[in-house]
Amino acid sequence: MARLSWTQRLYWRYFSKPVSQRSLFLHAIETPVASILEIGIGSGERIQTLLSLCTPPEGVSQIRYAGVDPFESANASAPHMNLKSAHRMLAELGVKAHLIPGEPANALQRVVHTVMPSDLVIIDGEWGRDTISGRAIAEWLPRLCHGGSTIFASTTQGGMFARVPVPASAIDQSQVRRAA
Repeated sequence: MARLSWTQRLYWRYFSKPVSQRSLFLHAIETPVASILEIGIGSGERIQTLLSLCTPPEGVSQIRYAGVDPFESANASAPHMNLKSAHRMLAELGVKAHLIPGEPANALQRVVHTVMPSDLVIIDGEWGRDTISGRAIAEWLPRLCHGGSTIFASTTQGGMFARVPVPASAIDQSQVRRAA
């Protein structure tokens, strides 16, 4: 993405909606991101906006994206994309995507060794909760991020995002290959 003008920055800092995701969007504007892990994709609007704001660091041709979501098996109370639509949307945005269907507790356990640590980790719901998914996210998070990662999480789906400290046992950033 091209550099934002001061009026665009003003908009994203003070007027962007939803307010619950404003800190996440500001981080994307200010920090180059080579890889994103999103747990809980939902309707896909957040990642579309986020990808339009992100700039990859020098030497990275495209942003690597991994998304964990129940997709078709999600609760009908909240809008969700199906797996095919998510693949199509991300391909149109020019992102190298790895989509993992299933509840976080099962999906993370299956793929934690194949998904590389990400620069930006987004956890939409279940953060800090004593549920099966909440415990699984906390258990596997050190393998999904590195020392230089940024983590944004919300305790409820669609809730207010807050920056979360990177676990002390996260992978050393010097051991992580850059996305290509």
